[in-house]
Amino acid sequence: MSTHEAVTWTAAPFADVPELAELAARCLAADGGLPLASDPGFLRSRWTGDAVLAQQARTPDGQLVAAGALRPPPGDGETWVHGAVFGGMVDPAHRSAGLGGRLLDWGLTEGRRLGGRVTVETESLTGTAARLFADRGLRQVFAEDVMRIDLAEGVPGKGWADGTRLAEWSAETAGRFFRVYEAAFRDRPGFPGWSAEQWTADVVDEDFRPGWSVLASVPGVGDAGFVTAAVGWIVQVGVVPAARGRGLGGALVCEALRRMRRDGETEAWLDVNVDNPAAELYRRLGFEHRGRRARFAAQ
Repeated sequence: MSTHEAVTWTAAPFADVPELAELAARCLAADGGLPLASDPGFLRSRWTGDAVLAQQARTPDGQLVAAGALRPPPGDGETWVHGAVFGGMVDPAHRSAGLGGRLLDWGLTEGRRLGGRVTVETESLTGTAARLFADRGLRQVFAEDVMRIDLAEGVPGKGWADGTRLAEWSAETAGRFFRVYEAAFRDRPGFPGWSAEQWTADVVDEDFRPGWSVLASVPGVGDAGFVTAAVGWIVQVGVVPAARGRGLGGALVCEALRRMRRDGETEAWLDVNVDNPAAELYRRLGFEHRGRRARFAAQ
């Protein structure tokens, strides 16, 4: 089918989430990025709801080939988010026909009408999309590289310094994890300043695995680093300033990977900020680049 074949646009909610997930899966296969982006639950949380405005484009035979959604600000601590949030997708087989530009212009216009500033989100940033955003005057305010490691061949061997003690996540140790998290990240731009209860609620969801989440204590420092993990994911890694440069972050990641592999996981993913030097550590451990997710701000 020609990529320039006429499509019909409608302003209608996405009642058929599996159809939306199929479009997202086609985009993900072509562009890389966050694998969760094609999950129906993920899409439902961002692309549906009473307050969400939606835009659809379909071919004459009814196939969904472009979709956009505009939702209110999330208010969940994402400090790079400004105003309403817009996301869009165009089927790889129907690109270069102006569909993406039309979707973006609709999202920016409606977002500004609703309250001023707009954040554009993408879980699969491509060079073409980045050029389109720049053409519309958008400014990148956040970006993470998505990385994956295959656990079938084993896990890199990173050992522990003498005297290191490990503790798994539990109700008794959760407060210690939080204190290390706070010490490790408080000086970074965008630090949300959550309470222990807020951070714990964000960490512990249905996929969180306490047995894969580890706190490390080292002589002379005490609690010095942590890793939290969920099904298929290294969620967060932090090391306090006094313990950096000792290989503790790499050892924590490898410990979580070993536990994941022991329990039957065949792969692991992580996101790392594009400005975070830890990305080089993850590459040395065997993680491979699988795309980029980003947020852009518009006035």
